[in-house]
Amino acid sequence: MSKNQQYAEQYADFAMEQMRKYGIPASVTLAQGILESSNGQSRLALNENNHFGIKCKRDWTGDRVYHDDDAKGECFRAYPSVEGSYEDHAEFLDRQPRYDSLFCYAVTDYRSWARGLKAAGYATAPDYALRLVRIIENNRLYLFDREGGERLYAAAAEGESGFAAQSSVGEPA
Repeated sequence: MSKNQQYAEQYADFAMEQMRKYGIPASVTLAQGILESSNGQSRLALNENNHFGIKCKRDWTGDRVYHDDDAKGECFRAYPSVEGSYEDHAEFLDRQPRYDSLFCYAVTDYRSWARGLKAAGYATAPDYALRLVRIIENNRLYLFDREGGERLYAAAAEGESGFAAQSSVGEPA
């Protein structure tokens, strides 16, 4: 099993809970966690439980830590738990007006969500959306966006036939 798959299995419940509450695709949340935290192994993830690279901004009143990123000594949010990071990530996207357009997309439209995150400025990497989509598709994370996602993902991981072939059925281009 790959590190991406291990990460997805470990945190799928958190991502699916936020999907139910906010309408953010679990696949996108998991792909961002995989990418932003290096599968939960980045210093920010290990020490501060920040799996999404969310910076403090002016209105942040919680714990903080300083790391060099785009600039020297930038302020990042710190959480008491990984679950707190997942909750704050969803609330962050829900509360920031620049992400409002994303919530027009279906929860199964991970491609549009990925492009929208990049367009809204979530990350500075020019290929951010492509990276997210690659992670989602290579690891079948889109299965978590569907009813019974955990069961579908487990069945696909066990190699039951039919799931890989169905991966693009009904998925927007």
